[in-house]
Amino acid sequence: MTGYYDILRNILEAMSSLEGYKIYSHEAFTELLKLKNEGVIAQKFDRFRKIRNGINYYAKTISPEEAKENVSEIIELVKHLKAKYLSNL
Repeated sequence: MTGYYDILRNILEAMSSLEGYKIYSHEAFTELLKLKNEGVIAQKFDRFRKIRNGINYYAKTISPEEAKENVSEIIELVKHLKAKYLSNL
């Protein structure tokens, strides 16, 4: 799941770069999404950020079912964001 989170974060980095921003914290991506009226996506991203931090920094585990569900959601978010904000590239 963490690899898929990184893909989502890279999409957000590309979006922010196109607007001239260099973002250094994952929390700032949540604010960027809110500024773009993507509040639902911002909430999901923040939830995924917390899950990823738990896995990477605190050795927390999630069930295979939860991982599959999260990966599926992340894939849909990536598709949406790419189509809406990066399709002209």
